[in-house]
Amino acid sequence: MSCVSVDISTAASISHTLCGILQGSFGPNALHNMISTATGQVLITSDGSTIIKSLHLSHPIGNLLVDAVQSHHAITGDGTKTFLLILREALQTICNICDKETTFSHVKSQVRKGQMQQVCIQMCQAFATILDHTLPEVILPNILKNATVTDFYDLPQVRQHCPCVVKTFLSGKFTPRVVDILTEIVCGVIFKTSKDGNDLASAVLQLIDDFELVWIEVPGKPVASSRIVEGVILQRDFAVKAENFDTVQDCIKFAVLETPLEPSKTETPSTLYVKNKEQFALVHSWKQHAVQMRIKELESEGVNLLLTSGHVSDMVLYLCKAAKISVVHHIPNEELQRLYKFFNVQSVSVSTWDVDTINVGQATFCKQITCGQNRCVHIGVKEGSSLCAVQGIVCGPNPGLCKLFTNAMHNALKVVRMWLDGPNSHHHPRTGINDRSLKGFSHNFCGDGTLSYTTDVKPNLLLGGGAFEILLHKCLREHAHATRDSKLSLACKVLSDAVLCVPRTLHANSHVQKCSMNSFPKQLARATMIECSGVDGFSGQLIDASITQVYEPIRAKYFLLCHVIQVLQQVLRIDSLVSVRHLPEPKQQDSDSD
Repeated sequence: MSCVSVDISTAASISHTLCGILQGSFGPNALHNMISTATGQVLITSDGSTIIKSLHLSHPIGNLLVDAVQSHHAITGDGTKTFLLILREALQTICNICDKETTFSHVKSQVRKGQMQQVCIQMCQAFATILDHTLPEVILPNILKNATVTDFYDLPQVRQHCPCVVKTFLSGKFTPRVVDILTEIVCGVIFKTSKDGNDLASAVLQLIDDFELVWIEVPGKPVASSRIVEGVILQRDFAVKAENFDTVQDCIKFAVLETPLEPSKTETPSTLYVKNKEQFALVHSWKQHAVQMRIKELESEGVNLLLTSGHVSDMVLYLCKAAKISVVHHIPNEELQRLYKFFNVQSVSVSTWDVDTINVGQATFCKQITCGQNRCVHIGVKEGSSLCAVQGIVCGPNPGLCKLFTNAMHNALKVVRMWLDGPNSHHHPRTGINDRSLKGFSHNFCGDGTLSYTTDVKPNLLLGGGAFEILLHKCLREHAHATRDSKLSLACKVLSDAVLCVPRTLHANSHVQKCSMNSFPKQLARATMIECSGVDGFSGQLIDASITQVYEPIRAKYFLLCHVIQVLQQVLRIDSLVSVRHLPEPKQQDSDSD
């Protein structure tokens, strides 16, 4: 076991290294990173979460920062690079303050370390005050004055804002044409799944939970071939397709089998001896007769389609085809669960077979559909059902790009969820943060150290391009000058300077000509004179809100700031790193001892 002393400069150095990898890929004018995995695969992306996941860090503080970023990204779907940029600036500023406080002290290193620890603890306490009181009571009301409020009862307004939110998130990750296609598909799936604006949040949450079942990747085709298909697609082909099955109209009746149609096997191993062919035919005919009786019972219920997750033998397939019943087997249980939900059916077990309790589902159609090189079964859901079933088919030149497209759309749904979540959303188990709207909320620390929020107002949007960070910088600076607490004032100044790294990096990565007239301080001075303005990541100029529809959810921005402050509090209180190389072996007691 070894114990190594660490200080704030270690965390600042690690965060600086992480930001050095991600900084060029920030904003809509981002560059891409090429990642080479241990298996030899090469991935080109600008997605911060994908890049961070590919890193293998050896230092525990680096793993702490990466875990915090990934936890935040798992909830909001965005903010990986913004999180690390703000954290780096704050840690570097605090490190400079500690160096300044101890530079002129002609004392031993132990006393100097004690002074640094005292500064860190005071900063940690000031950050707690900002988190508990300053942000919700002082800063947030001023920011919400510049927010764009969405009326969820006005569906046209929701349809107008939703593409702006998705496009703002996807901008810079792919080409403008691909961004337009993915935005159209994501918004199309959202509004086809939900019947009105009141259940948009629950529909988006359901799409996130069933994401791997909703989206089907089809490599080898251009992204323009991506489309939305109404109904449920089973990624299995017909094991047997009855004659004239395609001519069945109006209604397809189907049953879902939990077990095969054959008689169940005995629990104990058994051997059957037959003397001649006649006895063997008799035994086989008994099994065939039992299956035929069950198929006739299904026929009496009008069933013309059987679905099962198990294997169907050749004998049963032959008998079903003779009875004009189509069969699809080897269906994953997750896809069957979707069928249960959309068609309100239950599976049938042969062990408890009863013709009166067979739950038959009804579909508007059932046909074969081709997804890339695979044949699938497409089932239509009746109109008027409580839930709308849609599938998204995502195409791409190769499997790697298809995966990037689907991951981006998955995160886009999380960003939309951060905007749409109503006041009845639940406490998140991983971070202890309650995803509720922001205006007028208060928050406090629970007994287990987690952070909780309460509110009763709908969420809002704010102009993108660093507008939130510029407003936050202005409000924190004003509060720093107004408060009489010197440590709180210093903490506010640290955060106000740290958040400016977002618009500053957008400006640095833009196409703006680097000169004194277009420098970031000049743009910042102009932005602070305007009520609300951000930096255009393409041109480097201030965003014209009347022309550029760049919107970001305020809730996502606020949560990011709260998470950054929480990580700062954790890092500031780290004193030493204890490394345990291996567990000590238990001591063996001497049998001869008393």
